[in-house]
Amino acid sequence: MGVVLMLTLSMLTSIDVALRAWAQSPIAGFNELVEQLMGVAIVACFPAALAGNKHLTLDIISKFITVARARWFRNFGAAALLLSIIILAWQVALESEAIAGRDETTWIMAFPRGPVMWTITVLLAISVVVQAVALLVPLVPTGGAESKLGGWNGPLVFALMLAAALVTFTYFGIEFSDALQKKPVLLAAIMFAAMWAFSLSLVPLGAAMILSGLAGTAFILGPKSSLNLFGSEISDFLVRIDLAVLPLFVLMGSLAAAAGLSNDIYRFAQAILSRYRGGLALATIGGCAGFGAVTGSSIATVATMGSVALPEMRQRGYSIELAAGSVAAGGTLGILVPPSSAMILYALLTEVSIGKLFVAAILPAVVGVALYMATVSLIVHLKEGAAPAAEKSEMGEIVSAAKGSLAILILFAVVLGGIYGGIFTATEAAAVGAGGAFLIALLRGRLGGGRFLKVMSETAATTGMLYLLIIGGLTFSNFIALTELPDIMVAFIQSFDLAPLTVVAVLLVIYVMLGSVMEPFAIMLITVPITAPLVAGLGYDLVWWGIIMIVVIETGLMTPPVGMNVFVIKSIADDVPLARVFMGVAPFVGADVVRLAILTLFPAIVLWLPSTML
Repeated sequence: MGVVLMLTLSMLTSIDVALRAWAQSPIAGFNELVEQLMGVAIVACFPAALAGNKHLTLDIISKFITVARARWFRNFGAAALLLSIIILAWQVALESEAIAGRDETTWIMAFPRGPVMWTITVLLAISVVVQAVALLVPLVPTGGAESKLGGWNGPLVFALMLAAALVTFTYFGIEFSDALQKKPVLLAAIMFAAMWAFSLSLVPLGAAMILSGLAGTAFILGPKSSLNLFGSEISDFLVRIDLAVLPLFVLMGSLAAAAGLSNDIYRFAQAILSRYRGGLALATIGGCAGFGAVTGSSIATVATMGSVALPEMRQRGYSIELAAGSVAAGGTLGILVPPSSAMILYALLTEVSIGKLFVAAILPAVVGVALYMATVSLIVHLKEGAAPAAEKSEMGEIVSAAKGSLAILILFAVVLGGIYGGIFTATEAAAVGAGGAFLIALLRGRLGGGRFLKVMSETAATTGMLYLLIIGGLTFSNFIALTELPDIMVAFIQSFDLAPLTVVAVLLVIYVMLGSVMEPFAIMLITVPITAPLVAGLGYDLVWWGIIMIVVIETGLMTPPVGMNVFVIKSIADDVPLARVFMGVAPFVGADVVRLAILTLFPAIVLWLPSTML
């Protein structure tokens, strides 16, 4: 229901954009209606993420502990998540009561805010029930040998958590608040350690950040004020107009995949590039860039394009190293080619213009595609057996492929061209993109047989997961801001009289290391509250830093020991040794290093296009 509401709002927004562009007669105050109802639509997706257990969790310890102990930690994580949602629902309910009591309305349409906020509160209450069921159902004894452990562990851990929270917010908050206020760096370090301890204990990252951020804020402001601030900030956040951007682009990507646009763009690239040796690998790079323009996710791009391109390259006689490397490298373009979910998250955390980030990413994406293609060409010329001989496509095949991919090219041009030309905002672009992808899928007959429900379900679960993460990130970011840690770090670094470029180089190395073991969203949520103010304090543009950070995180997605894109490929081709996949991506990591050096030394490549926006 939440995603259907999103789709309805996207269609209505498209109509509003058309009325404004062609008839100079937009609907007055329509954005106010969208931001209110989009908040309802997003929170309506929370139960889907909770019911499907779709959370971003740093599951590192499971490989080193027994199955029974892993269950113990998972129950602990589920209990922590339940506690977080209870606090969220409780504080939003109090804020809703205050808003309704003041009879607050929107400025232009005089749309009452009270009913909207109470609807959001009810949906959060439903989320509490769903998460309670998700926690308790696995604990019902089944008669097996481990049922006793499974039955008692969860409730016991939950009770201990509540007791620990009570002690923290009362005794420790009172006794040590004054001392910790005088040592903000120590407080920040303690809360960072607490967040990592939660995360490594299989607590979903969003819950880990909510709990540690709230606890840290309580030490500074006191328990009651910290909770009041949390409720106020999140209630306002849920009805921000730019909040609609991310779920609408997620919906656009899901609909584009359902419409078969990934196959179309791959066939088009293949028809054009097959005349060159290594043409399928080149087409994979181009196809990934094209599909990244509608999906905004690296993992989704690797999984979708890999399932299409990898079997075909292996069948045609490409070496597994080149095939796997080109898919893994091309997949990283999913979070760089705009629109990008990672860029939207960065913009929400730093309040940078989403439209400027999208436009700023165009030239770096072009540089990335060119370097990856140059890497493929170098490999096939240096290694005789890396790829078969070139195959020239017939003109009819090129024309047919071009017709098939016309829809995705038009969709990309409309979305990004509209932002660049000032025709519509990033939120309106997302609405037009989602509406356009829906019409393409509908006209192609790709939404029958339960596929529409599947797209809606996937979008709802992803949206719920992302926004629970963002709420956690904002909570922890607000705590970091209260400690003034970024300002303290800037002053500390400046005391060493280091060149700003040296500091940036150190940060880039750290990001590569983090990217090799963690998911991009987790990295950004944990680090952006610290690094963005630090980089801004050194005099760098935050639009430039956002692009640089995404590029370096991309590199980490292909770097050992984890390299998430590599493991996605391994899941597609499970007969291929992991070592050979890492060998295949090594030249592309080298290309990424070259690109990163170019963009770091020549910031104008990133910042020129945004400076020309209308």
